[in-house]
Amino acid sequence: MRLHLILPRVNPSEIISPTCCPYCGGAYLRLHQVVSKQLRDTVYPWVKAYRYQYLRCQRTWRVYPQGVSGAQTSQRVKGLAVLLYLLGLSYGATSLTLEALGVSMCKTRVYDIVQAAAERVPGMTRSGVFSGIRTPALGSDVTKVRCAGQWLCLGLSVDDITGLVLTVDGLSGEDAETLQAWLTPIVRSVGARLLISDDADAFKQVAEGLALDHQVCKSHVLRNTEALIETLT
Repeated sequence: MRLHLILPRVNPSEIISPTCCPYCGGAYLRLHQVVSKQLRDTVYPWVKAYRYQYLRCQRTWRVYPQGVSGAQTSQRVKGLAVLLYLLGLSYGATSLTLEALGVSMCKTRVYDIVQAAAERVPGMTRSGVFSGIRTPALGSDVTKVRCAGQWLCLGLSVDDITGLVLTVDGLSGEDAETLQAWLTPIVRSVGARLLISDDADAFKQVAEGLALDHQVCKSHVLRNTEALIETLT
């Protein structure tokens, strides 16, 4: 199963012009100024920012390209910092990795970015996470990782059309009942009609219980076929 970890994009040419003044609500505006903004990013050292002036109140409002905000660091670099930390790097190691990629960021700043991201997670519902995500084919797999001397069971679900990772969840087991309880809300949220997994009986039972079509992933089919050929030759 392929997992695609997608970072926020930075697109200097993607500008969404404002439609009304955030201060007075006026709808009439003009482009007042185009300025250069220095950016901490892996690709763009600077981008253009657009200042609009509203005719009613004469106040100005700055608009940034996709992936850029008023902060000096791009959304892409912030996402990369959080990703590196979640992969197990310390704040200091994340800082050194970003520096190797051409982005200077102290470990204190890495800490601030990670904590800001963590504050947005509590209370987030699954429907909010999957907002706008629909896929007919849901890929799922179970793996085990060793953490602090203990083996943990993790369930991974992906959009099997695009490879987008949907969830990485801790599971209490690999039996059909546990897997169905885990996958049911995901299937309902994304509207899946096909479950793609390995050839474990538990996943077959889940597909039957949720009235889904079931397909064994290509990598498992290939391995099973090669194993069969070896036994016949």
